[in-house]
Parts: sequence; C-alpha cells; structure tokens
Amino acid sequence: MSHFGVLSYKGAGHLNPLIALSRQLVARGHRVTFIQSAELEDHVRAHGLEFCSIGSLGARPARCGGRGYRWQVMRDIVALRDGIDRIIYDMEFFLRQAPGALVAAGIDTLIMDEIALAGTTLAEMLRLPYFVVSTSVPHNFGWDGPPGIAAGTRFFERVQHALLQVSVVRMRGPVRRRLDKFRRSRGFGSIRRIQSVYPELAHITQLPRCLDFPQAVLPRNFHYAGPFVDETARPAMDFAWDRLDGRTMVYASLGTSRRSDLGIFHLIAEACAELRLQLVISLGGRRDPESLSGLPGEPVVVRYLPQLEVLKRADIVISHGGLNTTLETLREGKPMIVIPKAFDQPAVAARLKWCGVAEVLSMKELSANRILGALRRILNEPGYRDSAMKLHVAIRSSRGLEHAADVIEESLRCMRWRKESC
Repeated sequence: MSHFGVLSYKGAGHLNPLIALSRQLVARGHRVTFIQSAELEDHVRAHGLEFCSIGSLGARPARCGGRGYRWQVMRDIVALRDGIDRIIYDMEFFLRQAPGALVAAGIDTLIMDEIALAGTTLAEMLRLPYFVVSTSVPHNFGWDGPPGIAAGTRFFERVQHALLQVSVVRMRGPVRRRLDKFRRSRGFGSIRRIQSVYPELAHITQLPRCLDFPQAVLPRNFHYAGPFVDETARPAMDFAWDRLDGRTMVYASLGTSRRSDLGIFHLIAEACAELRLQLVISLGGRRDPESLSGLPGEPVVVRYLPQLEVLKRADIVISHGGLNTTLETLREGKPMIVIPKAFDQPAVAARLKWCGVAEVLSMKELSANRILGALRRILNEPGYRDSAMKLHVAIRSSRGLEHAADVIEESLRCMRWRKESC
C-alpha cells in the first residue's frame, strides 16, 4: 500500500475531483494526505482524509492595485502584473514549505494537479514517483475555444486569458524563469526538460475520451478516465422541492457567481419567462438570493443546492462551461447552453459544440433574445437530447474514479517490478 501526498490547487473545480479520487484510493487501503496551506484543513478532513499543513500563505505582495491611475488601461496592466505575481508567490511558497512537510509525513508517492506548478520540481528534488492529474482539459490540448467565442468581453480580459495560457498552461515567461532560477539553485536543469529527465508515471484526465476531439498523438502514459464524481461525499443539503411545479425546468449555475454574472442571470430569467419555463438558479455560495429578487418569471434562487439531485430533474442546464458542472450534467444526459467566460471554459465549450450537445453563446454579444433562441433550438430539435444521451451512456460506463485508481495502482506495480528486476 502507498502513502500518497496530494498537491492540489485550492479552487473547488480542482480540489473536489482530487478529494473524490483520494477517497477511492483510501477505500482500497492506501493512505492519502493533502499537502496544502492551513485554510483548507477543515474542508479536507471533513471528507475523512489526512491533512498536512504547510502554514498559511499570508498576504501576497501586491502593487498599488491601479487605483492611483487615471486611465483604465493602466489599472488593467497593473492587475495583470499582480496576477502573475500571485502565481509566482504561491509557487515559491510551495517550493519552500512543502519539501520538509512531505518528508515528515512519510509520503512515498505524489499525486499532483496539473496546475500545481511546483509539483514536478518537488518530486524530482525528493526522488518521489508522481502522477499528474488534469482536472480539466489537459494543458497540452490548449484552452482556446471556437471562433467567435472569446474569453471575456473586454480587450484586457482576452489579454489576461492569453497571458494565463502562456504563463501557466504553456509554462513560459516570468513564471518559468522564476521556477528555473529555483531549480538551478538546487542543481537541476530547466523545467522544459522534466519529461526526459524525470517524467510522471502516468498523466490522467477526468475529461472523458468521448468528449474530446480526436488526438493524433498521445503520450504512452496518458489516460482518459472520466468524471471523478463521488456522490457519497456530497454534503446533505435542503432544497424546496415543493417549489418545482412540473413545468420544463432550466437549471442555471455560473460557478462562483462573479459580479457581472448577476446581469447574465437577469437575461436568462427574461428568456425563460418568455417561454414559461421554470428557472432554478444556484449562486454558488457567493451571494445572497435577495440580490436577485424581482427577476422575471419568479425563478427559484438559492445560495446552494444539491446539484446532482437537481440535475436529475432539469431539462436544460445553463453554465459557463466549467468541466465539473459539464460532466455532472452529461452524466444525467441533459443538453446545455454554455456561456464561456475564462480559463478552460472556451475549450470545454468547443468540445460540447463539436459533440452537438450544447448551444454556445458569446459573452460579447449576449442578450435575452440570443438565450431565447438557444432555448428554442434545444427544445425543438431532438438532436441535442439524443447527443446528450449518447454521452450519458459513454460517461456512465467510463467509471472515472475506478479507472483512475486502477491506472495509479498498475503503474506503481510496474515501477516496482522494474526495480526488482534490475
């Protein structure tokens, strides 16, 4: 049995799939310890997993925040630089703090989120075997979307998206320079050579093969798994089921509900009211339902809800295209309207459009009429529902968690057999 150390990005879209995978490994008799900053300890331990704190990130360095600049363009430039500074700060914090914690905890194998930028360097430093897990679209596939679907409505939002791809997805620019500087101080070469010098045992993605474009060449150790969904790990939540009145139901969830999402909810409500559809809105815990009082059609608006159960009742789902909500929707065979905004969302939207399971709308030209048209097409054209059901069957049969755990165990067995044979 192994003692796995998990390095995860803190966002729920990364953390929750890795918690589900960790619970699957624990059920098979392994030990799993999350290595993270102290603020995540209660959340991880609530799922019955071990936790090793590496302290608190504390206050990150920040520039002036752009408030002193008269022109918006200067404030945007400062915000972009702050974003890169935060990425570097988090990475260097892990490089400083995690080695001692990993040794003290007795970790013998690492499982790392692909976006945990310090992970491969830590594995090489400590000579630990490791697995890379893509909780979303793998970085080498790219995060670009279909033509006309830009990541954001403003020029600098698109610049920020491009900068994220260069710095984090492609590992170029100032982030890589700082990582390479650290590596040189420890006697290692550039991170660009990690695949030839110290590769992962396997690269696993919860993106199912049926939802991906045909890939001409894949590494030998690359594995499609499928969704990491553990229904038993979801906390019990109340929901006013009696408010569902039997009409065709649209479920709308835009992730963490940024400020601009409130306007999008207004457009969605207007379109649903026009068709007399029942709308259920989840605010992702970031806002009070009162912030959306008085919407057309009187939709059900809640801070949280039991998403897996609601998806079973929904007829159409509207989201930004985050992979976790996307996969949970497709597990239930439901068509979607996707309004991608940032990060990997354009790439997820591109795949959904290619599979014929979703209408993809641009943030730049979003209106109630465009949402209304998309709703009508999905309601009137059975191809969307047929495509969703095909993906439902394929995704359910993929057994994502079990398959990922099988890959990890088999890869470790092969590694140990090779060592014994030498």
